[in-house]
Amino acid sequence: MTDNSTELETTGSSTTPDVDDGSVERVDFRVPGWVRRGGTTSWMMIGMLIALAVLIGLIAATRDITGPLAIGVFLAIVFVPIVNWLEEHGIGRALGAGIVLVGLVVVIGGAGLVTAEALGSQSDVLKENLDAAVEEVKTIVEDLPISDAAVDEVDSTASDAGPVVRDGVATAVAGAVSTAAGLITGLILGAMVLYYLLKDGPMLTRRWVDAKADRADRDATERIVNKALQDVQGYFGGKTALALVNGVSIAIGMYFLGVPGALAIGVVNVIGAYIPYIGAFFGGAFAVLMALGEGGIGLAVAAFALVMVAQLVLENLLEPKLLGSSLNLHPLTILLATTLGGMAAGMVGLILAAPVVAIGVDLKKELTAVGFFDDDDG
Repeated sequence: MTDNSTELETTGSSTTPDVDDGSVERVDFRVPGWVRRGGTTSWMMIGMLIALAVLIGLIAATRDITGPLAIGVFLAIVFVPIVNWLEEHGIGRALGAGIVLVGLVVVIGGAGLVTAEALGSQSDVLKENLDAAVEEVKTIVEDLPISDAAVDEVDSTASDAGPVVRDGVATAVAGAVSTAAGLITGLILGAMVLYYLLKDGPMLTRRWVDAKADRADRDATERIVNKALQDVQGYFGGKTALALVNGVSIAIGMYFLGVPGALAIGVVNVIGAYIPYIGAFFGGAFAVLMALGEGGIGLAVAAFALVMVAQLVLENLLEPKLLGSSLNLHPLTILLATTLGGMAAGMVGLILAAPVVAIGVDLKKELTAVGFFDDDDG
């Protein structure tokens, strides 16, 4: 009897259900890894875009000063080999930097005087031919099937725009004065930056590189700096040679075609060659207008063909040799960079966009080679 009760108690205890103490088993809800990675990357991209937008905004707001400063930095990179050469021949760096700076002022001022003299000596011819070109265009327009009502509407619109233009003159003049003041300040600062970088630039760069404690960092930094210097020097050296070839060939061609102001056309195209796309457009348009005024449509077409040969054929043949790897960029990349550069820094941005992008591409290659973009998380 006792054994049976004991067995029953034992059996009953084994079948008794667990008591609910109110606790709930926790479930581990985890966000999938691809969602976390995507979210982190998205926030990082947003932060980078905001930082880039702020940087572009600052450059655009201060471009009257930052533009000449940037030009000073790039000119220092281009001409520092001359100061180094002068130093090797017994001329101190301070004096050598002064000689190069004065030489640049003389060359730039001389080019401006030559351009002004060329344009001034041709001013009467230019005016006559541009007036003739306008009349030629008017004649062509008159032959087009345009109704008199459309002409009257255009004339009325132009008349209504007169007061608006007049009222905006004062604002435009004030803006021009402000811009000129900022430009003069920037030029002075740019000249000072240029002088000190010509004089002490290599020493400052050497100190910065040597300050790296890790040898691998030091070597990588030195490679990046040297490659950037090579890019800028190669780009502007090749661009100058290409501009001279382009301008001289167009001037000679215009002379033999009988287009007046051939020297002025050549000078405009030399200057325009430093500005990707836009400079070539204005230089070619100036030549075509001159030809249109002198000899009509036939001469204008001949001038246009000559400009196309010089700007397309010659550049396509000479650019790879003269500019080398510093312009190893797709034309679309250069177009986009030029557009953004012009929006951010005006004419200076147009000129410097291509070498800056080339430096950025080489910098990315070097950083990739040293593992800067590697994912530490695997």
